[in-house]
Amino acid sequence: MPQPDTARLLAANLSALADRFPALASSVRAAAASPHIGRVQSRSGSAVPAAMTPGGALPLHSLYDARKESERLAESHRDAGCLVVLGLGAGHHVSALLRNPGMYAVLVVEEDAGTLRSLFETVDMVDILADARVTLTAGHMDIRHLLPSLWQPALMGNLRTVPLRPWCEVRHEFFSRASVQVQAAVDAARADYSVQAHFGKRWFSNILLNLDRAETADSSVPLLDSVSVTAAGPSLERHLGSLASSGTGGALIASDTSLPALLRSGVRPDVVVSIDCQVYSYHHFLQGLPRTSLLALDLSSPPAIARLSRNVVFLASSHPFVTYLCAHWRRFLPVDMAGGNVTHAAVSLADRLQARRITVYGADFSYPRGKSYCRGTYLYDFFAYGQSRTSPLEAQFAAFLRRSADTRSEQSGGHLRFVTASLSSYSEKLLELMSGAHAEIVPVPGEGLLLPPSHGSGQALADTAPFRASPARCGWRQFLGQYADELRSLPDFSTLSGVAGARRSPEEKHLCATMLPVAARIRKENPDISDGREALSRARDWTLDRITRTVSSETPNHP
Repeated sequence: MPQPDTARLLAANLSALADRFPALASSVRAAAASPHIGRVQSRSGSAVPAAMTPGGALPLHSLYDARKESERLAESHRDAGCLVVLGLGAGHHVSALLRNPGMYAVLVVEEDAGTLRSLFETVDMVDILADARVTLTAGHMDIRHLLPSLWQPALMGNLRTVPLRPWCEVRHEFFSRASVQVQAAVDAARADYSVQAHFGKRWFSNILLNLDRAETADSSVPLLDSVSVTAAGPSLERHLGSLASSGTGGALIASDTSLPALLRSGVRPDVVVSIDCQVYSYHHFLQGLPRTSLLALDLSSPPAIARLSRNVVFLASSHPFVTYLCAHWRRFLPVDMAGGNVTHAAVSLADRLQARRITVYGADFSYPRGKSYCRGTYLYDFFAYGQSRTSPLEAQFAAFLRRSADTRSEQSGGHLRFVTASLSSYSEKLLELMSGAHAEIVPVPGEGLLLPPSHGSGQALADTAPFRASPARCGWRQFLGQYADELRSLPDFSTLSGVAGARRSPEEKHLCATMLPVAARIRKENPDISDGREALSRARDWTLDRITRTVSSETPNHP
């Protein structure tokens, strides 16, 4: 069979790859060709990649009509806006999938750089590699990080996995692990989307209402050495006495949930962290807030909480509008809030402030002996206020314990504790944070879930100094006016999908992303909306209306 011009094909493919993924192109250039990939001849005489097996060469595509085969495959996935393709092969199936005008993003997963080199020496894939919708990765470890940045459910809708079956069957072990990584990334993205659909509008409204205060808030955050973090789990109770009598020997960062229990025991924290956007977060502050305590707030926290103190520092989450604010208006202290709970954020804050050792109290991530929270936290007051003869305090806590359908019991250390999927997720994400932290992190054992200590890297964060928010580039009203003008100038959303959408400038993509949580909420409120572009269009109208109302308000958010 005629041999392809391997050098020419490799050079052309690597050039196209290097334009978009230079690091991967370097890896492929340096790799040796994979012994697992060969080539056979199709009926038309063209080279077709084949898997080299003990039984001989197994073609990765039809030798008769690969194009028709791929078109049938693509037709079955036309309702998906984002795809994960397991196996590149000759790329016929990828090309067919990209001809779908509703396709936003395609992540192609291949085993290693050597496999890519063998494929690049066999087939011209320049058009695929140059397509802005395509992301190529070698190995499965990048999937959990890549997929969340590519798949935007509010806009793109469904995600599907498309295996190149002959190759996936031959390299079963690798692609099975890759599938696990895909599923984990999908589960995380769906959980995040569910939260966006619930809080998208509330987040944005609170951020707008906090901008007046955030413009001038200039509280510095000192670097810390030894830090104690208090969560509000039941095991915190056993440490309140020692915290009150002898302190922590360092700074104390309290979750807002634990604040009332601390104050009732005479403990005054140095920092109180609050990140929940819901108004009930205000209940944690009904026992007061010490004047000396620094209040560290997510920008989407309820404005009523920001009014409680003049000693406020705002924290930057990964919310796309917050990242836009930090890039175009004022820099805020970035803190990892991906754990979905305030304890996670408090530990991240301590690590960002270069603490060498972080001791965590009350992080039970379960309900030991059926107890939900440390005594003295707001739920005790809330349930006590509503109790009656037919609904005593114990009954209300029991109902609270069983409010999640997935609540399950387990034996631990001779006693019963209850766990939920959410609590398990919180603990897993905290462990992930701890594994990459610079500080040594020591969770104090209780009767809840026992978390192992982490030793940390021991290296200080190079980009962290005693933090002070950068000066605002302009007044908050002027900034919102400029932001609104930018939203109005975005091209028609009907051109957002396909190649035209992928070729939009990074600035246009970031502007669209700022509205995605609102679009998720709009899709939840209007199940009849099947097109993400319509949801994004409605999100822009809602956002512009909300900005107009906020800018015209005569009630600045000051304490």
